[in-house]
Amino acid sequence: MSNVNAGIFNFPQVLRRLGHRTKQVRDLVFVRDAIFAKSAGTHKDTDGSPGGGSGRTTQMSGPPVTFGYESTGSTQTLASDADGYISKDTVYYVDSPEIMLPGLKAYQSPIVSRVGKLERTGHRITGACTFHIPPLSIIKALDNFTDCKAFSEIETYDTFFDIERSIVKPTDTGAVTQQTTTFTMATNQPGYEIDRIQFKIKTVGVLDYVLLTGLQNNVSTTLKWDGNLTLSSSDFITVDLPISKISATDTTSIYKDGTRSEYTAAITGNFDIDKMFGDSENKLQTVKVQLTASVAVEIKDIYLYKACEWRVENIKDYRDEYMAIGAVRVRGDRTSRRRAYG
Repeated sequence: MSNVNAGIFNFPQVLRRLGHRTKQVRDLVFVRDAIFAKSAGTHKDTDGSPGGGSGRTTQMSGPPVTFGYESTGSTQTLASDADGYISKDTVYYVDSPEIMLPGLKAYQSPIVSRVGKLERTGHRITGACTFHIPPLSIIKALDNFTDCKAFSEIETYDTFFDIERSIVKPTDTGAVTQQTTTFTMATNQPGYEIDRIQFKIKTVGVLDYVLLTGLQNNVSTTLKWDGNLTLSSSDFITVDLPISKISATDTTSIYKDGTRSEYTAAITGNFDIDKMFGDSENKLQTVKVQLTASVAVEIKDIYLYKACEWRVENIKDYRDEYMAIGAVRVRGDRTSRRRAYG
């Protein structure tokens, strides 16, 4: 970042210095939901009606009409069957998968961490804060951000994940040669407070999967995030994965050098960490990080944490100095009810 204009004062340096004095400097994960293709049409019936027996054979004037219904994916090629009639409608969609980029530091102030609201569907927790972050020119020079072609700027309705509270902090591992690294939890470790797991890993190997094991009603249950990502022997790669409210075949993202690797959830025994309330028959037992082969691997900064999810509401851009991001808290479940109801 030496060639980036740092403005009148060096905001990243300010964050580093403040970070030694206050926990208001947060290490955030930037998240943007996937953008899916929408159904569209360019042709109508010969008689001009929206439907009928003759099919859509007459081209409409103007651009394609978007109906607003999202598909489950997007494509980088022309969709020749955009509204069900091959060779009639063609619409171009650029592939825009989920973006999940860790490593964005911000100063958080002021904070309204929890405000209770009684609503029709029950009691909800909300909050609001302002994040002060480096200017866009510096953000776009950060690892992953600089290489991610889908990221151009921070937008309203983007999301920040923050470690609200670390629930379990396993001991870091030194550089050892092994295929499997297992972290064993404390006796009768409850899991209902945990939303996500984050760790930094450095190895020349390939990350095969991350496996969580627990007991529910004394029956073994697992959540496995399965994929394939070649890591780096010189740099630590940050991995941040969801744990709570996961269904089989759900997907998530790990980014390295701006490139996304997709990991898919596989579940045995109806894994539900909310039901692990912390007795001998309902508990989180182990976390396993598996490579495809036995190689030197180092893992540090492991957190199983309660996540705070902030949605960007407004942006004040002070150009070369910093940005002020107004955000609201959108995760609102009460932990006591989460434990009680599972």
